[in-house]
Amino acid sequence: MPKIGRFLASSIAAGVVAGAAMTGLLVAPAQATETATPDTSAASDADFDTASDADCTKKVKVGNSRYKGDIFHSWAKTVVPHNHVGIFYTTKTVVEAPGPKSLSQARTAATLNKCGPVYKMYVKAKQTTRNKAANYAYNELRGKSYDIDFAINKINSTLRLNCSELVWRAYKAAGIELDANGGTGVYPDDIKNDGSTVIYSTRR
Repeated sequence: MPKIGRFLASSIAAGVVAGAAMTGLLVAPAQATETATPDTSAASDADFDTASDADCTKKVKVGNSRYKGDIFHSWAKTVVPHNHVGIFYTTKTVVEAPGPKSLSQARTAATLNKCGPVYKMYVKAKQTTRNKAANYAYNELRGKSYDIDFAINKINSTLRLNCSELVWRAYKAAGIELDANGGTGVYPDDIKNDGSTVIYSTRR
């Protein structure tokens, strides 16, 4: 083979190897995803009746979120309607306090049914702050008995948690206040209506 031919062949081969290496560098970070295992003590993720969401006639799947640390809001009641919230530990796993019959736990978002409408929202903060809130919820606030007293849930201990208390405490640990109207109790609608949350999805 003439020298020019050998030179071109060598250059092409080197370019292919370099291109493959560069492709690997670009793809590798995208493959690194955070995972979480739903609590095995939970009932079926397909449906889960609790005192807070047993009265609705139609449920919709919560589904995955855009970001870690996002929040979902759904219809619910315990004696009176007060609605429900949970926080996404990953984009595919939520942490919630379902109701008086359950401990706070991690659930699979894609198969989790809740009473509609289901709103998904992000918190106006840096992603590192959202991550801190989500990590706190998953690592510190699971396995807690249900707190039926919403009126003073912000000043109660963390031995018992209701849904809005769990989400509020998670973001409070990250330096974000999510109670729209202050006071000693935080309700799901306080979090939904707080100026720090932005709704980006509604499922009915």
